[in-house]
This record gives sequence, C-alpha cells and structure tokens, in this order.
Amino acid sequence: MSVFLCEQKERNIHIMTKKTRQKFFVAKELRTSIALIILWSLLVTAFFTFFAKELGEKIGSGTLLFFLVMLGYIVIVVVLTMLFSHRLVGPFQRLKTEMKLIRAGEYHRRLNVRTSDDIYIKSFVLEVNDILEDFEKVHRHEEGLIRHVDSELMGILSLIEEGDPSREKLREKIMVCHKVLNSHVENSGAGASS
Repeated sequence: MSVFLCEQKERNIHIMTKKTRQKFFVAKELRTSIALIILWSLLVTAFFTFFAKELGEKIGSGTLLFFLVMLGYIVIVVVLTMLFSHRLVGPFQRLKTEMKLIRAGEYHRRLNVRTSDDIYIKSFVLEVNDILEDFEKVHRHEEGLIRHVDSELMGILSLIEEGDPSREKLREKIMVCHKVLNSHVENSGAGASS
C-alpha cells in the first residue's frame, strides 16, 4: 500500500512540474502572439505613413490627402482587427457549439482545435478536455451506481412480493444492497484520487 502511495506521489509531482513547464511555455507563447500583433500593426502603420508622405508630395497637402490618409488608417485598423480577432476569438464560437453538444448529453465528445489556432487556446482546450474526461468518468460511475441500486431494490421488492419474507431474508438483502453501495462509494473515492 505504501509503495502505491509513493508511486502515486511521484506521479503527481511529475505531472505538476510538467504543468508548470507548460504554463511557462503557454505564457511565453501568449506574449509572443501579442508582440506579433503589435509588431504587424507598427510595420503596416509605418509602411502606410511612408506611402502617405509620398502621396502627399505628389498630390500636395490638403483635404483630399487628409481623407485618403484617414481612409487608409481605417482600412488598416479594420483589416488587422478582423485578422487577429478571427485568430484569437474565432475558435471560441466553435468551442461554444461543441460545449452545447456536450451539455445535451454527448459526454464522450471532446473539444477540438485547429492547427492554426493560437497556442493559448490549445492549452485552454487541453485543460477543458481533462475536465470533460473526469466528468465523463463520474457520469459513467453514476450510471453504474443507479443500475446496481435499481437491481438490488428490485431484488428486495421481488422478495417482498413472494409472500411474507422473514426478517432475516430482508435484512440479508438490505445488507447486500448496503455493501454494494459502500463499494461504489469507495470506488468513486479511489477513482477521484487517481
């Protein structure tokens, strides 16, 4: 028993250090993604500023140049916003749809990510899938418990319907039911810690 506990403890420590490394990696990737968004924005703005300066030299300054520059900046902002918001926020609409299917009873489903999805979203989905796996195990255990309780209660009911059962037979059947319930409770406790 103590060997099992030591192995379990070592496994938990290994998982914790692995998750710590993953969190650092994910945080670094998120910072990198945000830095790329800012870098692209600055590069496009610098390019457009150069273009506006060249255009100003050709057509002269005035209202037309002002409107062209403003229109250009608006187009840049809209395009960059659409591009990056689709990459960062778009997957959540797909995940929301999959979560609705899971809530509807498809407990075997797992959330999926595309290869083009951001690393931070991928990490989030992996964590949610771990939670879904645990939830599915609890749900299967609950279904098994309900089947066993139903079976035991039907056995007690059939004993009562046979006629006038002795107290000992009823007590024996109830004790069997009690043992089955206790074993399920113990198994669920052992399953939760693993």
